Amino acid sequence: MKSVSKLDSQSIESKSQKFSPLNLMQSRKLQFIAMSGITASALFIASQLSFISPVHAEVTSLTAQQEQDVRAIIKDALINDPELLKEAIIALQTREQMGANSAKQTALDDNYSAMYETKSDPWKGAENPEITMVYFTDFNCPYCKKIEPSLNKLIEDFPQLKIIIKMVPLQGEGSEMAVELAQTVWLNEPEKYIKLKDMLMSSPRRLDSASIAKVAKLTDTEKWLGKPDERVAKMVHENITLMRNLGIGGTPSMIFGDKVIPGLVPYDVLKEQLEEVIEAKG
Repeated sequence: MKSVSKLDSQSIESKSQKFSPLNLMQSRKLQFIAMSGITASALFIASQLSFISPVHAEVTSLTAQQEQDVRAIIKDALINDPELLKEAIIALQTREQMGANSAKQTALDDNYSAMYETKSDPWKGAENPEITMVYFTDFNCPYCKKIEPSLNKLIEDFPQLKIIIKMVPLQGEGSEMAVELAQTVWLNEPEKYIKLKDMLMSSPRRLDSASIAKVAKLTDTEKWLGKPDERVAKMVHENITLMRNLGIGGTPSMIFGDKVIPGLVPYDVLKEQLEEVIEAKG
């Protein structure tokens, strides 16, 4: 391989340090992409190498031989020390995760009021809670039906917990009818809401007009069938908008503290995550 000292010195004007091909590689990495076909991942790997120092050089152009030399340096480094590739991948994943966590926290902060301070939302659990969960649910979602016992157990095991229920009708007409009835009952006869909700959720089949009417009769809420409160449409729209703003794609989804937990998860996972948030709050 051509020695470093034979690189064209006329193409480099060093300002404060002696030229090295690694410095050249870092300072002109975008040029390498265009001129020599070095992939973005290889350049990222090179940028993670601890022995690359800041560059204080100006490069006008690279000859074909110079491009070949630098590519050979990268290749040799990875062959001789494969751990460099592993370290670079870990660094990239860490950086991406940090970005995702930052975006998630920003979304939670920006939508705090819509999550926790909407007084018209149904809720269950502690009236004066130490910790609050926001729960997105759909009466026709089979996974929501399956997670309900776990949420009820959380309330039993954590008496300081309050669960705010955000109903979103994503599963067709039956879901819409069930949400209209349940939300209307909450706004007008809140003492009947929990029994109504639990019976709607416990239905083993998809809800339709007949099954909803049967539950309404059993819970003494028939008078609200087909007569949704005028506030319901706005509340449902706000719940769906909130889901989108938070990047949540479906139900069930739970939020508490800085945790966003989508989908059907075991009780032990919910309990562990909740305990972490409680411990962090001190």
